[in-house]
Amino acid sequence: MDSPTLLVIGHETDTDTVPVLAGTLTTWATDRGVTVVPVVAGQSLPDPADVDAIAVLGSAQGAWDDDVPWLAPEIEHLRAAIAAHTPVLGICFGGQLLARVLGGRAEPASGRRENGWQEIITTAPDVVPAGPWMEFHFDTFTAPPSSEVLATSPRCDQAFREGPHLGLQFHPEVTPEEFDLWMRRLSAERLIELGIDPAALRAETVARAEESRVASWGLFDAFAERAGLVNRTVAR
Repeated sequence: MDSPTLLVIGHETDTDTVPVLAGTLTTWATDRGVTVVPVVAGQSLPDPADVDAIAVLGSAQGAWDDDVPWLAPEIEHLRAAIAAHTPVLGICFGGQLLARVLGGRAEPASGRRENGWQEIITTAPDVVPAGPWMEFHFDTFTAPPSSEVLATSPRCDQAFREGPHLGLQFHPEVTPEEFDLWMRRLSAERLIELGIDPAALRAETVARAEESRVASWGLFDAFAERAGLVNRTVAR
């Protein structure tokens, strides 16, 4: 039997880098026998009915910003996925975009931005453990009114679920390698403005890498089980 396929949509990158930006989601998929299909927003995307699930990664752009040239096609792609009953996992920007598509809101975070490792308040620890998780967002979402909010922080919603779809504000997939790619996109002046010490935050990311990987794999297993991927792969 063919392995299940997970379409992973990256942004402002190339297809070779998408698996690195997918971090522990990539290693989870390899371990579980799920085939990752990396693509980049703005390029031709496969019919969502032809894949078993979709993961939408982060972006430096805003999920609320209709001036982003590739945003409208990506929104239409996610709407088609939902119509085709293809489960969607949204991470950070991806969670914001999923919220918007399902009737919630994506908007600038303003004073609600979060950068760094923190615990969250969860009502479904079997799906979304309390963390700590990496937060690195300048925008945020309000969960769709029809969805179930699974986790929050004092500043914003952190996770919601609607049917097989799961939207996250934090970054369960982060690895030190992915973190390094983020830092290359930000100038030293911008980091200072944000109050981020990249060396200290990277050191913490390295120190937390294994516990974060274990927690993220559990979260991905929970998504995969609800999405039906575990019918063809083994959760551990």
